[in-house]
Amino acid sequence: MSLKVKVHLFFAVLLITSLLASTGVLINNARHSVKIEMEDTMAAAARLMTVSLSGASLNRELGVYEHLHELVKALGEIRSLHILLFDSKGLLFEGEPQANNGVKPPDWFVKLLFPKIKPLTKRFGSGHMVIYAAPLQEIGDRWLDLRGILELGFGIFIFVGLFLYWGVGWLLKPLDRLLAALSGFERGDLHLRLPNFSLPEMNQISQTFNRMGQTLERSIEENRRLATLVKQTGDAILSLDHAGNITFCNPAAERLFSHQTTLLVGEALANLGFTEYRSRIAEILESCETVENLETGLLLADGETAAILFSTVPLHDADEIVRGVICTLRDITEHKQAEAAENQLRETRLLAHHMAEAQEAERRHLARELHDELGQCLTAIKTDAVLIRNRSETNEPKVYRSAQAIIDVASHIYDVVHNMITRLRPSPLDDLGLIPTLEECISAWQKRQPDIAFTLTVSGKLDNLNEAMNMTVFRVVQEAITNAVRHADASEMGVSITNQFNEESKQNQLIIEIVDNGKGMEIQDFHSDVDFGLLGMRERAHSLGGTFILESSLGAGVAIHVTIPLGADKTV
Repeated sequence: MSLKVKVHLFFAVLLITSLLASTGVLINNARHSVKIEMEDTMAAAARLMTVSLSGASLNRELGVYEHLHELVKALGEIRSLHILLFDSKGLLFEGEPQANNGVKPPDWFVKLLFPKIKPLTKRFGSGHMVIYAAPLQEIGDRWLDLRGILELGFGIFIFVGLFLYWGVGWLLKPLDRLLAALSGFERGDLHLRLPNFSLPEMNQISQTFNRMGQTLERSIEENRRLATLVKQTGDAILSLDHAGNITFCNPAAERLFSHQTTLLVGEALANLGFTEYRSRIAEILESCETVENLETGLLLADGETAAILFSTVPLHDADEIVRGVICTLRDITEHKQAEAAENQLRETRLLAHHMAEAQEAERRHLARELHDELGQCLTAIKTDAVLIRNRSETNEPKVYRSAQAIIDVASHIYDVVHNMITRLRPSPLDDLGLIPTLEECISAWQKRQPDIAFTLTVSGKLDNLNEAMNMTVFRVVQEAITNAVRHADASEMGVSITNQFNEESKQNQLIIEIVDNGKGMEIQDFHSDVDFGLLGMRERAHSLGGTFILESSLGAGVAIHVTIPLGADKTV
């Protein structure tokens, strides 16, 4: 049964009860009123008859008889009395009440209101009078009054019922909206909201409901995001009870332990193949401790061991009571491998840098040895040959020709040694600095390759670089020009060296750019002879903390960009 029907029934029963109670009170009052009125009427009629017969005796004389007869008749008709007057001979007069020509009350009503009054008897000498109550007229009048009141009450009952039907419906209309919104919540439509109502109480319920809906919507959306995060994360996330048994796991955890069991829920995590700190892990899970990044191992299906970071936090309920522990397992095997590869690469680069420095030191030593030892010997040989040639020019033609040949060979060997010394260690780099050395290098290439237009652009301060930086710049430029001359088939080649301030790193950096308009190349792994030269340039840049960028495509030439940060250790 709905609340609306219950409210209607309650008010209907209340109104009917009120109407019946009012009717009972009215009937009781009417009965009492009829009784009192009839007793008063009978007493008044008796006094009137007594006064009328005062000092006289009852007789059947014509005058007196007619007078008494009219009086008795009038009293019976007016007062609803049944009067009997007796003399010594018997019944003298009888006065009956006038017949009721109005609405006749029902018998049950007459029985309820008819008073229980004893007949009133009065004696007058030799005669007496008996008065009986005949209240049918009075009861009829009370019935008319009561019926009118009942009709009015019934009308009021109908009006109040209709009003209550409309009022209850109007009052319960917000509850229907609330019920519809709750049904929507049950279906998952958390975006439903209630409007503002005119009743303050219902409006307060509406606002509270809307705030609850917003809170639930945010909470469910947050739970959905957390569920998606837990489901899609690469870390294994597990929830465990106080005994260390798994109560929840995400897909990553199922994949991690798939070779050991098909159903993780209910398993003891400490027994699932950890290779290190097994007792410590069991102790952590049992005591619900907080642990971050405990590195352990996990045995995989192929017999390999995965490196795992083990972390736990206690799981609290709404009352801040520890109910278990949340455990995350992160597979760092690839990270460890990458870290090992990075360390190996760092060591390799340090070794390459050391070898490059050793190579440069050996080249410098060889250049000095060639210049000091072989150069002096060649100069001495050439000087002796010139002396022999001059003395034998007129008298010993064969000796002259031999001496001239020695001079030519010595000059050729000197030129070869000079070129070797320049390739091993450009002497201007130590004597004049980086810029003159590059200018001399570009000028030498221009003489050897007149079909290629070489340009050199220098910007910023470059005379305060240390030996390693100077040699790196020179070797990069030398290698780039060599590769371009051999393979690019270019007609133009530009070299740009710039020292500028970097806003991001807040320090100066050296920018080397070598660009040609040759046939270009497809950039692949560095494996060919050209690639090994590029690889050397890249390693030189990386060894000094810089970057190496190669841009090229077929028919579009080659552009090499090298950036090296200039710290205090890379300047004089």
